[in-house]
Amino acid sequence: MFQDFSVQSRPELGPPRLAALREAMSAAGLDGFIIPRADAHQGEYVAPCDARLGWLTGFTGSAGFCIALPEIAGVFVDGRYRVQVRAEVSLGHFTPVNWPEVKPADWLKDHAHAGAKIGFDPWLHTKSEIAKIREGLEGTGIALIESENLVDRVWNDRPAPPAEPARIHPPEFAGETAAEKRARLAEALRDDDIAAAVLTLPDSICWLLNIRGSDIPRNPVVQSFAVLFDDGAVKLFADDAKFDADLRAHLGDEVSILPPDSLTAALEAIEGPVLVDPDSAPLAVSLLLADHDTKIHEAPDPCILPKARKNAAEVAGMEAAHLRDATAMVEFLSWLDTEAPKGKLTEIDVVTALEGFRRDTNALIDISFETICGAGGNGAIVHYRVNEDTNRPVKPGELLLVDSGGQYVDGTTDIT
Repeated sequence: MFQDFSVQSRPELGPPRLAALREAMSAAGLDGFIIPRADAHQGEYVAPCDARLGWLTGFTGSAGFCIALPEIAGVFVDGRYRVQVRAEVSLGHFTPVNWPEVKPADWLKDHAHAGAKIGFDPWLHTKSEIAKIREGLEGTGIALIESENLVDRVWNDRPAPPAEPARIHPPEFAGETAAEKRARLAEALRDDDIAAAVLTLPDSICWLLNIRGSDIPRNPVVQSFAVLFDDGAVKLFADDAKFDADLRAHLGDEVSILPPDSLTAALEAIEGPVLVDPDSAPLAVSLLLADHDTKIHEAPDPCILPKARKNAAEVAGMEAAHLRDATAMVEFLSWLDTEAPKGKLTEIDVVTALEGFRRDTNALIDISFETICGAGGNGAIVHYRVNEDTNRPVKPGELLLVDSGGQYVDGTTDIT
């Protein structure tokens, strides 16, 4: 099974962890600290080593953040998670905040004192995100301060970064070689007199280099950073243990693999202008370049639009994946029509059976997200994930919500 049903949230662990964070804040001379759900790649899904929000608060949703102050800790969640957050955090220590209706700057104005210093890790926030909060705080005396990550300082048993093997995305599914993509994007850089582009989104990097990975569950990406130069060369910052000889041959001599911790030195050595996406790149990237007087050209990630323009091979792969997945869904629905009226199924039974039908295609790489299967009242919980404690019987006469998908080599599906 790809999906497991263990209980992931431990609300009782939140209070002592929050106390440790507050001690670290005090030692660092800070009056608050922002803890995002996102990692340095701004992904919706994060590796266990980057699940700081969940570790601190117990909240396991895919979006949100916490602002911890000495007397209050707000957990900001959108409308999908307002039921879930109350079940997963210690409400005596964490206060759910309705976001985006309540903006972080407005909340800070209400709860932080004038002159408060609020720390944040610049590797976990984009330039645009921090600029918006700072704009909202103008005139208050409340300042956002770049800081080392204080959660990491108190997270003594933090897991190691993912190191799953990468793989080649076959050309018959990509429809274009990586060399052709690099050349095409490099030409666009030259046309705009840009020397290099910093790539921080793993899906962009994987698209550009025709590679895939399994560092993040449900997401076929390789956690990495990259720099694309105007001659088509690429420096890829990733754990080299992920790349075998065949994959290195696929990447070719124009793609060099460098240790992740060498990214800072590489950024400092680049001669600009350098393209940086202020909406997706960590603020730390812009700060490093600015510290060395490197000219920055702010623009969208150059892979975003080309990646969205699907070629004939990609369209064919999407169609094949959806036809294959549809067959599995029809078989599942037929099974459900037979078994559900007997009144013996639970939500876990349904999830397990559906994954089995997808596995029977002999093409399933992973599920595309945790299957949402809610019977009766559980169907009203947005993004509900069944576990051993919440597993509910599927009763005849009640609604059953099933939202699921599959990851295949040729496409990704999502059906409700």
